[in-house]
Amino acid sequence: MTPNLDISELSQTVARDRLSCDVLIIGAGPAGLTVARGLEGSGLDVLILESGARHQSEQAEELNAVLADATTWTDEQVRRRKLYHGSQAELWTHETQQYGVRCRGLGGATAAWAGKSAAFSDIDYAPRPWVANSGWPIRHHDLADHLDRAAKSLNLSVNCYDDDLWALMNRAPPEPRPDPKTLRSFFWQFARSTIDPMDVMRVGAEFAHTPPAGCRVLLGATVTEVLTKESGAQAIGARVTDASGQQHVVVAGTVVLAASAIENARILLNSTAHNPEGLGNANDVVGRYLMDHPNSVVASFDAPAVTKMVEMFGFYGLKTPQGINMYMRGLTLTDEAQEAEGLLHCAVFMPGERAPDDPWDAAKRILKRQSTSYLADSLSILKSPGLVCKGLGRLALQNRRFPTGLSRFIVNQVVRFRPNMAVEEFMTGGVPHKLTGVSVQVICEQVPDPDNRITLAKRMDRNGVPLPHVNWRLGETELRSISRFATILAEEFERAGLPAPVLASWVRDGDFDAAAIIDMAHSAGTTRMATDPAKGVVDRDCKVHGVEGLYVAGASVFPTSGHANPTLMITALAFRLADHLRQRRADPALGPG
Repeated sequence: MTPNLDISELSQTVARDRLSCDVLIIGAGPAGLTVARGLEGSGLDVLILESGARHQSEQAEELNAVLADATTWTDEQVRRRKLYHGSQAELWTHETQQYGVRCRGLGGATAAWAGKSAAFSDIDYAPRPWVANSGWPIRHHDLADHLDRAAKSLNLSVNCYDDDLWALMNRAPPEPRPDPKTLRSFFWQFARSTIDPMDVMRVGAEFAHTPPAGCRVLLGATVTEVLTKESGAQAIGARVTDASGQQHVVVAGTVVLAASAIENARILLNSTAHNPEGLGNANDVVGRYLMDHPNSVVASFDAPAVTKMVEMFGFYGLKTPQGINMYMRGLTLTDEAQEAEGLLHCAVFMPGERAPDDPWDAAKRILKRQSTSYLADSLSILKSPGLVCKGLGRLALQNRRFPTGLSRFIVNQVVRFRPNMAVEEFMTGGVPHKLTGVSVQVICEQVPDPDNRITLAKRMDRNGVPLPHVNWRLGETELRSISRFATILAEEFERAGLPAPVLASWVRDGDFDAAAIIDMAHSAGTTRMATDPAKGVVDRDCKVHGVEGLYVAGASVFPTSGHANPTLMITALAFRLADHLRQRRADPALGPG
């Protein structure tokens, strides 16, 4: 029988000013919730503190403020950030979050994601002479079992993301193909909800639906600092502020920071009671090596090529014993091509470009009272009755009164036979859009640069905690890698007899200043993993160097960012951390951690 989740507001527990637990997890995103799930059955009393509520709220959103230098973004980059991030995160604004996307609430950033999931390739773990500060202290084989467990928890299929997937799908790769010595297929999976067949996985809802035993969750609990013994070498709990502003102390044997790459660094830097420079920051590494996935439009295909490109680089369904899983095909450079030209790991994907008179975008502007021309937007809706009717039919499937079993059956059939349509459901919220072309976008890893970092600003939030200030810049390597990858793609398509993409003017002219590259809200690296404390914040087990009983979970421990969306990797590392904590529980000789 599934246990009920012990979940309440921190302000409702004020009968005791001091709370205690064996393992304190700070943050209820995919990292924190996965660590908690991995500890089920360990006999450990697990307490999760989440700053937000069950769902996002304006009050919690205020605490997500991030500052950045005025020179970080151009006007065009701001426009792209608003268009890209604003369409996915309900309460996000560029003015509040000047870098990244943070969502406070049960489930964290999965409230705003599209479900895209993939594992890193072998080259992402390896030290590469042409990529400064590259190399992980663990390798793929150290994570293989945890990746399989993570895939299962995210309702994904097999962890196969390259051209080997064609054999699993019992089909040959589409022809013609670019030279496989230069370009190879790369696939992303889509994590589908086990609760709502019309939605991607929302980790918070899934956790509440099937919670692990022995776990409590306190909402409205904002951690302001990690507490240690006077030596500063042993974590003993955390100081927490509830929604009313009242402070509390939580005592714990082990503390796991899982509050996002930005917040993990911020909390450590603000934990100065016995460490003036911040906790775990004896070598001035906390907050450094901030990375994201730079994203840019590098080319496009005109309308005549849309059908061909969607057919070749759209979505594919893989039949498994659990049902049908969806994969989206893109392309990436082979390891040999990366090394030969000294390029970062990049991948290209090809989303459809919406028409200016798309009826559903017009309807959204009208409903949100953001329309600059109600007449023009109304005409856009009236001119596309077919798309509107299709959208209304799809939205009907999402209605709570529609039988869940029937809707799941219908969706599974669509995924199997019309995967492009099925993924469009997730990417567009269940409504079809009018397309005029295909955009070619590159997502790129970033060189771990210590000057890209998070520091504490003078301005404070309502709890008296300094806001995070971000310094994030792209180097020549990122710009050259994105541009050169686009050029190689165009050359290889022409050589293979495929439709030739029209390169963006900034690529064609080598005008990097006009690239309008933005962050993909995949923040990573601020508490990076390294065997040498001078080069990282946590060791290979994700324990903070020099601080017993303090661990970090999430993308902040990534030494390099790879090019794949991070959630699957975050989940795998969280299961690995949970196993490490279970082992220490079972073998007291290993010490407190």
